[in-house]
Amino acid sequence: MKTVINDALYDYAIAYGVREHEVLKQLSAYNKTLANGQMQTAPEQAQLMAMIAKIMGARKYLEVGVFTGYSTLAMALAMGYNAQIVAIDNNIKHIEIATQFWQQAQVAQQISVHLGEAKEMLEQLSTSENLASFDIAFIDANKNDYLAYFHLCYNLVRTGGIIIVDNVLMHGLILEDNPPKYAQAIKEFNETLYKDERFDLVMLPLADGVTIVYKK
Repeated sequence: MKTVINDALYDYAIAYGVREHEVLKQLSAYNKTLANGQMQTAPEQAQLMAMIAKIMGARKYLEVGVFTGYSTLAMALAMGYNAQIVAIDNNIKHIEIATQFWQQAQVAQQISVHLGEAKEMLEQLSTSENLASFDIAFIDANKNDYLAYFHLCYNLVRTGGIIIVDNVLMHGLILEDNPPKYAQAIKEFNETLYKDERFDLVMLPLADGVTIVYKK
């Protein structure tokens, strides 16, 4: 039997299953004051990503879509001071906010920001030095371009590496007969990945849906 997760049970799971660094707590509280604060990666999802990074011994991480830097911060804290983190976003105001919290947590030196449209930034990163070099990539940007991001990240992640994709359930809109364009794009993205035998994958009903891809 599946457990039905109501608000009280979710709060219990967070209370006893998520240990947030103090600066992560402060950033989460700040995001709740923003009109678009729901764009933050869920705490339990960020902790899962951080645990995967620790299990892998990951040292090079790529994030496509930063918002105010919560997931970036969680990964930087998990990966340690020798980590190389590349963060891509097109919103300078969000990056300025993120940088303040990264500096407060003393991890800003680990993070290299690429400011611009994600597809263009990924294409610029696709040099011989970077191809097949990242341990983990996380995709959480423009939903209409997920497939393009995925193919570029796939080439940047090493064999045995992980690609984590956010919002693959799109608040249930993918089940509608005529979903909005962005939800239709996610639906087609999910179907395309499922048919691709080059990698292993699992879709988790976590937060707004998370797919984890293992590059064979």
